[in-house]
Amino acid sequence: MNPIAALAVKLVSGGATAALMTLGLTAGLADASAPSPTPTPTAAPSSANAAIPTAPAGVRDAVRYAIFVSEAEVLRIPQRAFRADLERGITVARLARERGMNKERFADRLVVDLKPRLERLVDLRVITHAQADMVVDRIQHGNIPWWDGLGK
Repeated sequence: MNPIAALAVKLVSGGATAALMTLGLTAGLADASAPSPTPTPTAAPSSANAAIPTAPAGVRDAVRYAIFVSEAEVLRIPQRAFRADLERGITVARLARERGMNKERFADRLVVDLKPRLERLVDLRVITHAQADMVVDRIQHGNIPWWDGLGK
């Protein structure tokens, strides 16, 4: 292999690993590598997956994690509590309403909090600038992940 090509491969794979480590996704990957005793059914595609329809799973996961963290920040809820609320069926809409925010105000605050996280993913070359713009555009047009709960 050409030495320049080998260096490029190392840089790209190292950048993706650094991005995952920066976002704290390596712990989830370690859990995912543990063998499960029974096969689990595949989940139906959610609206958050539709944010970037042609993106590989790692990219979708990185974007979804960034959105999740930003939503927790906007709602001023610890991430564990936010995840537990979502799993109990409490919607982002309800949590926002409890904090005096309507959908438009929540979306505005979410975009402000999310943009630096997406820019970081762009800098790490996990996503492209066009993909980051698409995520922001979808949120600004009212497509807020988990607004109506998990899987909706």
